[in-house]
Amino acid sequence: MPVVLASAIALVLTACTADPPPPIESVETPVTTTTVPSKTGDPVVVAIDDVGIGFNPHLLADQSPATAAVSSLVLPSPFRPTRNPDTGATTWEPDLSLLISAEVTSQSPFTIRYQLRTEAQWSDSAPIAAEDFRYLWQQMITQPGVVDPAGYALISDVASSGGGKTVDVTLESPYPAWQRLFSDLVPSHLLKDSPGGFQGGLTDNVPVSGSRFNIKTVDQGRDEILLERNDRFWDQPASPDQVLVRRGGTPAQLADSLRSSDAQIAQVRGGSALRAQLSAIPGVRTDTIRQSRVLSMTVNGRAPNMSNAVVRQGIFGLLDPNLLATVGAGGGATDRRAAAQLLSPSDPGYTATSPAPIGRTAALDLLGRAGYVPTPDAMVTSTPSATAPTTAAPPTTADPSSAAVTTSPPVPSVTRLADATGTALRFVIGAVENDDIALAVAGTAADELIGAGVDATVTPLPADELYSTALTDGTVDAVVGWNSAGVDPATVLASRFGCVPEAVAGSGDRVEIPRNLSGLCVPELQPTIDRALASGLDPSTATDDVEPKLWALASTLPIMQDSSVVAAVPGITGVSLTGPVEVGIFADAVQWMRTPR
Repeated sequence: MPVVLASAIALVLTACTADPPPPIESVETPVTTTTVPSKTGDPVVVAIDDVGIGFNPHLLADQSPATAAVSSLVLPSPFRPTRNPDTGATTWEPDLSLLISAEVTSQSPFTIRYQLRTEAQWSDSAPIAAEDFRYLWQQMITQPGVVDPAGYALISDVASSGGGKTVDVTLESPYPAWQRLFSDLVPSHLLKDSPGGFQGGLTDNVPVSGSRFNIKTVDQGRDEILLERNDRFWDQPASPDQVLVRRGGTPAQLADSLRSSDAQIAQVRGGSALRAQLSAIPGVRTDTIRQSRVLSMTVNGRAPNMSNAVVRQGIFGLLDPNLLATVGAGGGATDRRAAAQLLSPSDPGYTATSPAPIGRTAALDLLGRAGYVPTPDAMVTSTPSATAPTTAAPPTTADPSSAAVTTSPPVPSVTRLADATGTALRFVIGAVENDDIALAVAGTAADELIGAGVDATVTPLPADELYSTALTDGTVDAVVGWNSAGVDPATVLASRFGCVPEAVAGSGDRVEIPRNLSGLCVPELQPTIDRALASGLDPSTATDDVEPKLWALASTLPIMQDSSVVAAVPGITGVSLTGPVEVGIFADAVQWMRTPR
């Protein structure tokens, strides 16, 4: 088996780093034979909105319905989310195509042992092994802009034995949500030496598969992804030989596609009008489901103006979350509003905890208390000078989202707010370039603030810059971006609001990354956070004690949870219109089958 041996040797030789981990053993992967369903020649066609910005499910910037779908079909996971039909809650069940077993083998230290199937392999014949677990752990604790890494931060070691097929993960404390760790393993043997690495290696494609499908082609311009059955998959193969995920177009175009069965399934953003339009097509089933992402505004406490809680409270008081949610939802769907810090609207037990709006007058009073008062001829500092370094591309089209910095002049009847030196109150909102929803919401927020006298601007930036140096250097005062929905509340609390220990001078610690995006925390809550990670977060504690303190901190303004209208035509079987929020209707994609016309 020369191909397998070459991959195994390459895996060992390329594992050198400045601080190399213990070597990961490799083993030849036996070839197994499975019965593959015959090819039908007709792909299952799923209409979507777009293919998103990238395909790394562990990056905040890449959170999208398309990324959630692709990662669930292409990347291996020890546990998979399933939806309890009675409660709507997500439970995590072992994926026995990857695992022989997974269990806690010790409480002190807390240790999890994963026993992987010998035949589990990437589609290029490299084994799925302990090195993939170790790589994901290291990236989740060292890379900026990752999704809720608190569970990974508890890990102290990932050890390998049995040719890399036995993985022992040691944590510093018990972690009740351990089944969620290592979901969507990525191919370490490719990413660790690729030019883009973890941040950029999956931007345009997922080059290999460790599950039932692989990506054959991606056409970003046409918003189209062609998935095909992974014929190297060692377990029960998928029923459809191809799944074509493509842009559905306008409501009229989408309706025509379903009416003619040119598309058999749809998962698109829309409200009650779109659902009613699709429901009128004979035989078409429809529903509305929540997506696995929540849009929020996170203030950057490292920026000089935002270190004062009174200023942050005043800024949030000038914003209308319902308006921002409506803009983010594309109009009309105010039921998408997210109004709690720890739970998403799709979570069982969710209840709105946001305090009543304080109103514009009270918000301006708060800013006045902080020293920002209406000042004629205030000095503006938000727009960078001509020599200011920036990696954002200059505008090339009439699209406002393509501009490096967008700003509006003050309303003629509104005087800018400024401090005692005459410097206007700056509020630069960063968003990932090409994220149309985040940029639209950021622009509306800036409009509201400008109307109240704040020198507000919007700066689109590359994701790797926005979630690293733009935060740590104070280039942006806030970020409008996506968080993951359906995450364990204790993990959310620790990841987004935990106090990050200061690096010890001269300790050789890694370059600073914004582990907690806002850089803000409530020190008195840290013991509660530590206990919650080890034993879970009591709902009453979260509602009565934690949530009020987080709202008072004014570091994060939840805006809306994304949702989609889903539909299926009569000529497709195996399609459930409900599924766990993490993957939605794609949870049962391996069972989809087109019926003869």
